[in-house]
Amino acid sequence: MRNIRFKFLSILIVSIFIVLSVFLSEYFLRYLGLGDPIIYKTNPAWKYSLSENQKKIRFKDKEIIINNVGLRSSKQWIKQDNKLILFVGDSVTYGGSRIDNKELFSERICKSLKGEYICGNAGTNGYGVLNMIMRSRYDDRIQNADVVIFVLILQDFWRGLVDMRQLGFFTSRPNSFFPAIEEAINHFGWKYDINRYLGQKDKINSSVKSSDRKKLIYKLRQDEANFAIENLNKEILRLTSQNKKVFVFFSPSRHSLIEKEIDWEKRLKDKIVKNVDNIYDLTNDFRNNKELEIFMDDVHLNIKGHKVASDLILNRLKNKLK
Repeated sequence: MRNIRFKFLSILIVSIFIVLSVFLSEYFLRYLGLGDPIIYKTNPAWKYSLSENQKKIRFKDKEIIINNVGLRSSKQWIKQDNKLILFVGDSVTYGGSRIDNKELFSERICKSLKGEYICGNAGTNGYGVLNMIMRSRYDDRIQNADVVIFVLILQDFWRGLVDMRQLGFFTSRPNSFFPAIEEAINHFGWKYDINRYLGQKDKINSSVKSSDRKKLIYKLRQDEANFAIENLNKEILRLTSQNKKVFVFFSPSRHSLIEKEIDWEKRLKDKIVKNVDNIYDLTNDFRNNKELEIFMDDVHLNIKGHKVASDLILNRLKNKLK
């Protein structure tokens, strides 16, 4: 009888511990900002984009506002007496959940223009140049932009047309019970991809020499970049033929500013800067500012970085917008 009571008590204690752990984990993850993720929607042309009309409070109480046409902007995308500036880019432009809407370089630029323009931010996590081109060309909601500004990083040129299925984003709200835990599991499941440790445990291309593998990767990325450059120039030509003003800005990585650039990266970047129409390379401006504490990581800008980028971009735009 004593053994039965002991087992029952042990099971009860363990059960209570598990339940409490789950509730405490949920509370802690919600405190961090999880549980109400940004919602995306799929599209056959540009593959995915932010869903319209969202207002979320995320990490460190940062406010994420998505307007009526799926752009990250605190204002509705409506043309009245104002003009419309469309920013197109990847997660660097989007800013992420640690940057408040009002801290984005896109919002800062329009604030500096004092109401003459409304800025819409089509920057989207994971976008490559081809996603940006397809969105710019086929998203009917944003065809009325007067100015289109592409903000690009080196990786965008070899990402190809990124599909939603490659990413860990939500296309609908998580379950009502323990949404923060669901978001955390979803993120880590995507980031660390357990399939690599189960179904694909063997070392792919292990028979290929390291030097040959690097040469092959560079050749593939060069071919992908050539294709991206060609199609980006076609889209720039299409936009300018509609009397839109188009600008392209290249945003450098942190390591390219403080270290000697990797040779193949430098060659690829030089090709991009030389061959993309209307492009301006921000590398020297960032380096000359001596503001190297502007990055969250190797490519994403922190709050100070968005302020620096807004000033640099605005200086290039001011006279050309008139």
